[in-house]
Amino acid sequence: MRALIPLLLLSTAAAQVPATVIGIPTVTDGDTLQIRGVKVRLHGINAPESSQTCTRAGKLYGCGREAAFALADLVRNKTVTCTRKDTDRYGRMVGVCSVGGIEINRWLVQQGWALPYLQYGGGIYSSAASQAKRAGKGLYAGTFQNPWDYRKNPGSPPTAGTVRTNTVPPAPATTSVTYANCAAVRAAGKAPLLRGQPGYAPKLDRDNDGVACE
Repeated sequence: MRALIPLLLLSTAAAQVPATVIGIPTVTDGDTLQIRGVKVRLHGINAPESSQTCTRAGKLYGCGREAAFALADLVRNKTVTCTRKDTDRYGRMVGVCSVGGIEINRWLVQQGWALPYLQYGGGIYSSAASQAKRAGKGLYAGTFQNPWDYRKNPGSPPTAGTVRTNTVPPAPATTSVTYANCAAVRAAGKAPLLRGQPGYAPKLDRDNDGVACE
């Protein structure tokens, strides 16, 4: 009977997720949207996490943020349609989304801002990834760690979108840090602040993307 409980919970969650959701979205990270209260994880792809950095021209840059910005630019103030392919264990819709005749999942891979998630049906985007790699687009303009490997590292900062897969708890904070405003954050040399880092507060994160004082 115990073995049936997770299956029953998953079936209940799937029943609550609509087959299709349409609306103007907000962007959580490079492969996650929210439309009318429904969280949508883009099927078959994996973008760098919001806290992830990569290397380009010998310098570190926020590749997770750039992937999210690319997605945000594509869908800004536009109506997006997402069709459910599955429901993940966290109750999110796993879907294929489109805007203005563009399939968002494929577009992100073509632009080099997401990788095919082969473990979850991403093989359909392999050719798009090869094109992006040959053109040196997005992540392929430098070096990067696969997002799924980044999430497994217990030393990686918390992320704004995809749930972390490692189970190692973060070290307890030894001091409480607060900032009155972003000017104070910048003066302390701590900008940008990521959700989960000392001093992060929702009041400093105006667009609620997990990155404060950017």
